[in-house]
Amino acid sequence: MIFNALIIVALIPLALRGERYAPASAAALLRRNLTLYGLGGLIAPFIGIKLIDLSVTALALA
Repeated sequence: MIFNALIIVALIPLALRGERYAPASAAALLRRNLTLYGLGGLIAPFIGIKLIDLSVTALALA
């Protein structure tokens, strides 16, 4: 829950800024989006949740 709340707040500026238009083929756009958002969506949560876990544990021990 903490990770989701932080990610939503962090993504608001990205959503407001939007995406620049760059002409490209559909295959190139699909490949780019799957790589960036697909792999990022699979890897980033694990890293983010682990960092939150480590910080909460460190604060609890202090």
